[in-house]
Amino acid sequence: MGALEHMTFGGSITARTPGFLAEALLHEGKGGDYRNPERIRTCAHHISAELAAA
Repeated sequence: MGALEHMTFGGSITARTPGFLAEALLHEGKGGDYRNPERIRTCAHHISAELAAA
């Protein structure tokens, strides 16, 4: 693929999130919304600038 960088983003774990792991995290009180729209937007702008320069 030729990827130059990688980035991960937080997600959202709620009572409606399926799966054993989500259920376990909620049981431990670790659910919530950890998404950061500004960080995602900044990353998207960075990617688009890199593509435009290529």
